[in-house]
Amino acid sequence: MYGVDGQKPIDFDRTSRFDVESDCHGSGNKIDMGSHRTQNTDFTTSRIRKVSPFEDLSGNPPMLTSYVPTSRGTSESGMDSDFKDVLRKLINWQPDSEKPDNGMTDPVTPFKVNETPEIETVSPGSSDTKKVDPSDEKQTTVLQTTTEKSGLSKEGDIIVVNEPIVVDGGVFDGKGATYTASSKLGDGGQSETQSPVFILKNGATLRNVDLGENGADGIHVYGGATLENVNWQNVGEDALTVKSAGDVTIIGGSAKGATDKIFQINADTTFYLKDFVADGFTTLVRTNGGKQIDADVTIDGGSFSNGSNVFRTDSSLASVKFLSDITLDNVKNWTRVGDNQSGV
Repeated sequence: MYGVDGQKPIDFDRTSRFDVESDCHGSGNKIDMGSHRTQNTDFTTSRIRKVSPFEDLSGNPPMLTSYVPTSRGTSESGMDSDFKDVLRKLINWQPDSEKPDNGMTDPVTPFKVNETPEIETVSPGSSDTKKVDPSDEKQTTVLQTTTEKSGLSKEGDIIVVNEPIVVDGGVFDGKGATYTASSKLGDGGQSETQSPVFILKNGATLRNVDLGENGADGIHVYGGATLENVNWQNVGEDALTVKSAGDVTIIGGSAKGATDKIFQINADTTFYLKDFVADGFTTLVRTNGGKQIDADVTIDGGSFSNGSNVFRTDSSLASVKFLSDITLDNVKNWTRVGDNQSGV
């Protein structure tokens, strides 16, 4: 019979003699305890001692230094392989009650070889910590992305405009800043001589802009434009005026405090208004009075309150379509064509 790793034979305690009676079927085994007495005992329950793997067959332990490795080379786990083998033999030779109960097959180290340790990452501006595996590049990247503040928002900034801001093609992103007209552009009343805060040309895009308490003459459009999330805090003479032919698309946004019109159409256009919110107006969308203007207007969703007309025109070439769910609150008419009114 051979011991752990098939290295050394297992012998019994050399302080006693064991005589097994082969003619006893299933009976106990007779142990000669010397000249004092002999008793029957169950062989399987007798405590035996395994021979240390450091003993030779004669029972004489060699010098332990002979098991110390002479090579300084190390294995991939960071420990000399010969030395590790010696420790494995020693730990396996211990009685079961003395073996470390760590549920591991390799008693040499308390952690798995080549195991990647966890690192602690602190989210900026937070005392909470999250453990992530540094080998998980995607997770680390996600953690940095979700905790990093943009720093690009200008929400809360107020910019006073002394002359119109011209956007000729391209995109102007206000990032939430408020642009308010100085007295050089007008006072925000109903005078037709006021200047606009923005001039959009040739399909320009304006987004994430608030027009402040002095809206002057709002926004003028030449050759079409797109507006996204543009809000008028207090509409001046008009919020937006179509000055020359071109398609105009307005998505989201809001306006309030208009004394007369919000959107004024003075040129041929395809005008698309989606999910807009307006509170306080005479007419939401109006073509120039008494003029024949080819205006194809679509109002898709939105919420409109405290007004007289959603759409008004004097042109036989103009038309309007209402799509999706539109909410009206204290609004008198859907349309007014000439003197014909279509009540709600």
